[in-house]
Amino acid sequence: MSLGLLGALAAVSGCAGPTLRPATSVGTGAIVQEAPGLRISVEAEAWHGRPRSLPERVLPFLVQLKNAGSAPLTIQRTDFLLLDDANRQYGPLAPSEVVTLLGGRASGVGVSPSVGISGSTAGSTVFGVGLGISLGGSGDDTRDVISQALPEGPLLAGAEIKGFVYFPRPAAGYKSLRLVVAPREIPGQPRLDFEFRRTDS
Repeated sequence: MSLGLLGALAAVSGCAGPTLRPATSVGTGAIVQEAPGLRISVEAEAWHGRPRSLPERVLPFLVQLKNAGSAPLTIQRTDFLLLDDANRQYGPLAPSEVVTLLGGRASGVGVSPSVGISGSTAGSTVFGVGLGISLGGSGDDTRDVISQALPEGPLLAGAEIKGFVYFPRPAAGYKSLRLVVAPREIPGQPRLDFEFRRTDS
């Protein structure tokens, strides 16, 4: 491997932003907790969809829920909250809000009207009207934001769901974050806290 390539790799890795790691002895992967009738797994740094730049604008947490009880549960986005180490509270964003925030579109293909005028030859000018088609790259293609979001609604007994819950990026300077899960459908259920520490790379 050449020195130039090694230098480029070092420069790219040096530009990486902060990451979130589980505040556990393992420090990697998902945090798993169980409550009566419910198993919850939460993972940060799990976004591999489009756009790749999503974690620069919002915080996506990959959540997996299993209903281990005997009755259906209703899962809502509002069952989740985010707290930073200064106890500032952040509510979850709807997937459609994330798409709007990113200024993207839910598809990689766009069709727009266009008008074209070409040069003149022998005194005549060519004029035309048509449709322009643009094939978007992964930068503005936000289709995965909605399709990979955690589904809301009934979770039948024994069933599992998996998807992302999105939050606004917290105020600068935070050192740790807690994703709080408080399912309203389970009476008397204490909230479950999933703590992540910020690591600056």
